[in-house]
Amino acid sequence: MTCRTGIWYGETACQAQRNLLNLAETGMRRIVMSRFNIVVSWFLLAAIGAAAIELDQSPAATGEWGYRPAPDATPAVNPPGFSWRPCKDAAAYHLQVAADDVFETIAYEMRDIRWSAHCPSATFAPGTYHWRYAALDAEGQRTEWSTVRTFTVSAEAMAFPLPPTAELIERMPADHPRLFFRSEDLPRLRELARGPLKAPYDALVKSADALLANPPDTSEPPLYPEGTVRLSNEWKKIWWGNRVRTQKLTDGAATLAFVYRLTGDERYGEAARELLLAFAQWDPKGSTNYRYNDEAAMPALYYPARAYSWVYPLLSEADRAAIAGVMKVRGQDCFDSLQRSPHLWRPYNSHHNRAWHWLGEVAIAFHGEFAEAEPWLEYAMTILCTTYPVWNDADGGWHEGLAYWSSYLGRFAYWADVVQAAFGIDVYDLPFFSNVGNYGMYLMPPGTAHGGFGDQTTTMKSSNIADVMAIFAAGANNPYWQWYADVHQADVGGGYAGFLRRARAAKLEAKPPADLPASIQFRKTGLAVLNTNLLDGTDNVQIHFKSSPFFGRQSHGYNANNAFLLNLGGQPVFLRSGRRDVYGSPHHKDWMWHSRSDNAILVNGESQIKHSADARGELIAFHTSPALDVVAGEAAASYENLELWKRRIVFFKPHGFLIHDVLNAPEPSRFQWMLHTKGAMTIEGNRVSWEGPPGRVDVNFAYPANLAITQTDQYEPPPAEWTGWNLGEWHLTAEPRDTAAQQEFVTFVAVQGAHAAIDAAQSALPRNVAVTLPDGAATVTFEDAAFTVALPGAPPQTFTETR
Repeated sequence: MTCRTGIWYGETACQAQRNLLNLAETGMRRIVMSRFNIVVSWFLLAAIGAAAIELDQSPAATGEWGYRPAPDATPAVNPPGFSWRPCKDAAAYHLQVAADDVFETIAYEMRDIRWSAHCPSATFAPGTYHWRYAALDAEGQRTEWSTVRTFTVSAEAMAFPLPPTAELIERMPADHPRLFFRSEDLPRLRELARGPLKAPYDALVKSADALLANPPDTSEPPLYPEGTVRLSNEWKKIWWGNRVRTQKLTDGAATLAFVYRLTGDERYGEAARELLLAFAQWDPKGSTNYRYNDEAAMPALYYPARAYSWVYPLLSEADRAAIAGVMKVRGQDCFDSLQRSPHLWRPYNSHHNRAWHWLGEVAIAFHGEFAEAEPWLEYAMTILCTTYPVWNDADGGWHEGLAYWSSYLGRFAYWADVVQAAFGIDVYDLPFFSNVGNYGMYLMPPGTAHGGFGDQTTTMKSSNIADVMAIFAAGANNPYWQWYADVHQADVGGGYAGFLRRARAAKLEAKPPADLPASIQFRKTGLAVLNTNLLDGTDNVQIHFKSSPFFGRQSHGYNANNAFLLNLGGQPVFLRSGRRDVYGSPHHKDWMWHSRSDNAILVNGESQIKHSADARGELIAFHTSPALDVVAGEAAASYENLELWKRRIVFFKPHGFLIHDVLNAPEPSRFQWMLHTKGAMTIEGNRVSWEGPPGRVDVNFAYPANLAITQTDQYEPPPAEWTGWNLGEWHLTAEPRDTAAQQEFVTFVAVQGAHAAIDAAQSALPRNVAVTLPDGAATVTFEDAAFTVALPGAPPQTFTETR
């Protein structure tokens, strides 16, 4: 059912309704009425104000957050965040949690919840619990209760209750500043500025002096000229240019305001005030409006909020009213956009995943200036404790790739600083954030020059993420991440945020990750990274493997499931091809989102389901040791024309790796095994070699025999001509000459000229494979749901697959 007009069956506000509907709290039943009684009932219900809504309890669809805790889940956090399908006409919600499934022993209850998500303010004792919810109408009348769902609280779950909004407001400073630091922090900050933090303080003052001498442009950014084509180069210049102009003005105001607070020098404060008031003259419904250009609108939220809170003593009542009036409009536009999604139920919009905490900064800075700030604050904190981050798992995995990991979580780190200063809440206590740096450390060991899967990662270097690793290390007190930052001589950054982070951070002793496994899997996000050397990317053989069970190929993590990458010495060899010119361009959509751009397999030339959470895979086996890594994935659900695709990778470290593919299609099909390199490959029969600056690889397509192998350097379509790019990438296709409903491939890749290869004479392909290695012979036996590996001189190891 959907939320719609109709007779409401449930608890009523008066005896007349109870008698009319003949309902009781412990059981609800519909009354069979004559047509006359139905008419009378409608009039009576209308007269006494009965609710007219019903719950829609349909299962969550693709792109929806879902009912959480999910049935029989054991959340990593205590209390868990509760989430349910929103009811269109609901004014509020009612949540109950009980120790029994008939709800006689209530463990937690909350009425009048504003959103379709809620985090309790107290933890639960370990044990099994049951939860249900109902919607409330404008009169406070409750619908029927939802389906009951069960979850378990473990003793190991991290305690992270969300204080009630009233308590958050009590914790928040009544005066200003409220963002990043408090008035009582100023004496210590000034002392640090004269002592150990004099250098970053002097750099801040120097930047403020430069702003005094050369203030940013205060004129309002332009609208798109009539006829501008969206995503064109002309459009992009204005779209991004307006963001840059907004950022220069508003961040300039924030920098000046911060220096004013540290120095007490009103020259800086007056300059900040003038910039803020100039910004307040911009039309909030114009070129920097949230729906018109959210990239320009977002810095128009958080930078002015910071500047306002820091320069507050120099603002007149008229100044405050003018600035608050504009920020109310801008905040409302952002809030409305988040609500329209609605973000708490469909939280996978990447831009919304940073907008909500920028809105939170506005809510804190302007609380008391306009009434909307309080629900915005509650909304932001609810997102933090129920649906953020969406692209992750508790083990530190991230779906969207390293570029968006560093960009989005680097921005979120400001919110972590804000809630710590305002409320005393440490987000690094959350399981994901206590593991967040492992993703960067394993994907890009120091010296690595390729970020792996995901948008915008191909030109990344390990040094690009070193500063955010330093921020995470300081936040989570993690010595391994501090080591990573120290290797790159990185720190927590500059500006006022860097100064405050230095002021807050204790000295952390770095520790190399020599005692950690070199390889890792992030299971829910479906990524395994196999390394031979976690300490030095320039001396590393690295394989990335993706098969995502929950996120699939959506958003910026669009790469094919069961695809792999190979880096040698930190440099890419087998790569995901193409480069994003503009998001959603023909090249981006029709080449990069198509799985022909990955080291994957096509079926009859067709891609996996493009750019969709419906294209699902799964890691079904993983093992790591100094001599042997294995990983396996199942990705048939990524296709519309495939029943099975298992890909197993057996990595004989560091010499080479064996790939076994098993595919079943509903009818005889052609299968194209894809491989991409920088520069052309040499093809000799079923053998392919490649050589470049990182070294050499030799590929033996051992089974089936007599493949048709071709390569090209063309894209369909290429990047936009205006980019001027010559990516130099080549794309190989290996295809059996006959169609088949069932097909297997056995492929061996030797790296750096290692004496490693398949011994065809000792093998019974495709299921029994003998491999010669520099230190002896290994065997691999593949079965339908397991495979066994015997290393030279070692007993066999069997790896059972979960599917």
